[in-house]
Amino acid sequence: MFQMSSLTKVGKMFLFLMGELILLFIGISFLVALIQIYLSKDKIKRILTTPRKGLNSILGAVLGAVTPFCSCSTVPILVGLLKSGAPFSGTISFLLTSPILNPAIIALFLTFFGLKATILYTVFTFIFAVIIGLLLDKLGFEGEVKNVSIKGEEDDEIVYENFEGTFLQKNKAAFKYAFFDSLILFKQVFQCI
Repeated sequence: MFQMSSLTKVGKMFLFLMGELILLFIGISFLVALIQIYLSKDKIKRILTTPRKGLNSILGAVLGAVTPFCSCSTVPILVGLLKSGAPFSGTISFLLTSPILNPAIIALFLTFFGLKATILYTVFTFIFAVIIGLLLDKLGFEGEVKNVSIKGEEDDEIVYENFEGTFLQKNKAAFKYAFFDSLILFKQVFQCI
């Protein structure tokens, strides 16, 4: 039934996809870490926080819907949002919409199932993400989130303004820190699996 060549092809494809997803995860984690270095937690929190939790949840769902990421890329962004102190309801809504409601998924849905099914899927998924984000926030699930900070991280926030040296030295330090931050996050997530 199965030939050795088929098994070899499957093995090669698996290794290729695994390598691709690992690189994607580390790359997105690196970009999120850089954003956190160049934008302080206070700035990110100010941008993402509104007085109304419903609006926070809607903004999170919109952010998730417009980002073309799979779940492998969503995790580093989610960690970044949590580390930045973004509102919990919006963060959860982002987590729910990002891998299952994005431009690529909508385009595929439209191609395979037509306009009516795509609109129904999009509206239902969006509303579901907003409601679940609000519900989990209301039920106090924010306290259940595991600590996602880096072990040994200092209390002082690592931001671009705190680096010393020339422009080139400061950027080199920022990129180096972001790279190691992404590797540590990958290691922590991989250990959870």
